[in-house]
Order: sequence, then structure tokens, then C-alpha cells
Amino acid sequence: MFQIDRLVMSEEVMIRKYKNMDYVQLCQVHDQARMQELIVGNAVDLYAPLEVALYKEELFSETLYVAEVDKQVVGFVAFRENELGYIYVLNEFQGKGIGGKLLDTVIPYLERPAFLEVFPTNIKAKRLYRSRGFVEETKEKMIFANCNNKLNTFS
Repeated sequence: MFQIDRLVMSEEVMIRKYKNMDYVQLCQVHDQARMQELIVGNAVDLYAPLEVALYKEELFSETLYVAEVDKQVVGFVAFRENELGYIYVLNEFQGKGIGGKLLDTVIPYLERPAFLEVFPTNIKAKRLYRSRGFVEETKEKMIFANCNNKLNTFS
């Protein structure tokens, strides 16, 4: 279990493997955060709720961890081999260190060099990735190559 150090949030955050019973809450997190991401990326026309886009996005072929606060799934991260596919947190829980906790959980499992894709205009996401050692390879792609990187604990 992780404890958020900020006074604005006193709940404990637990990062754990995804369970099938999390599906409905995972859809809610995905749908809200995906729309937010697409608005920032000026690509709202690409939006589809997870239940519709389930097979196209191949989310469940990846390893999934969820962030849970008071038995509510408030975020998740998904990855495979050397690719970070998703990291989403509900709006009301953003800026509280949960995305960093999710990222810290999976970085040790990513093969190097690892990569992720991010909209060039998603400054908040890029800030999080940079804080954990990712660097921009292109405007839309960031990589993580340092095998000996000590995880930072920025929140």
C-alpha cells in the first residue's frame, strides 16, 4: 500500500493487479480519462468508450494494475514488454501522485528501451514521464532506456 503525502488527500492508495471484478470501474476510468486525453490532443473524433473499443485497443492483452482508493478504482496502468500502453487517472484524483505510483509500479517490469506515445500537447503527462526518466524521442514518442535508473519519488 502507498500513502499519499499531500494533505489534500488522506485516503490510502493501493496499487494492485487488475481483477475481472474491476471491469465496470476500469471502463469508467478509461472513458473519462480517454476523453480528457483526446480533448488535450485535439482528437475527440477518435473517442470510443472502452466497451466499444475493447478489441481494437487490445487493453486486456496487456498487464494491468489498478490504483484503488476506498475500494474504488481511480486509475490504471497497462503495459506489455517494452511499451507503456495506458496510464489513466480519474480527473478528481489527478495531481495527487497516483499516476506516479502507477508508473513506479510498472517501470521495473518494462524491457529496455521502453517507449510510450503521447500527444505533443499533453504537457501534464509529459511532465510525469520525464520525472521518471523518460525522454522525448519524437514529438509523440518518449523512451526510457536507462537500465540502472533509480526511481524518483516525485508527486
